[in-house]
Amino acid sequence: MSQKIIHSGTIETISGNDMRVRIVQASACASCKVAAQCHASEQKEKLVDVYHVRDIQQFAIGETVTLIASSQTGMNAVLVAFVIPFLIMVTAVFGCSKLTDSEPVMALSGILFLIPYYIVLFLYRDRLKERFAFQVEKINNN
Repeated sequence: MSQKIIHSGTIETISGNDMRVRIVQASACASCKVAAQCHASEQKEKLVDVYHVRDIQQFAIGETVTLIASSQTGMNAVLVAFVIPFLIMVTAVFGCSKLTDSEPVMALSGILFLIPYYIVLFLYRDRLKERFAFQVEKINNN
């Protein structure tokens, strides 16, 4: 499975070997001709940090570039951001339900058990930053 996540964006800032790129994330119907009239389209601007860019001197602020990440990177990000916290909460709630019949205590335990997980994520943020990184490529204007 060699699918890639690809976004086109504009370089906002360059600092050292890092850059910040503005991308426009649009829903599937945002490009429809009547999207403005039906109000179902959704379009958001996002800033993406790209770290450790090779040959950064070939890029300029305002230039349009392509951001690329593997689909496996996207799946790993979903795992870390949604699946693992969900499993921690469900395990904590069901584990607490065996000890007590108090629903507020079960709900609070589900939330409290997430605190150590998010502390670990915070402590390993630099490693995660490198693991979930985009690569940047120039757009060839022939």
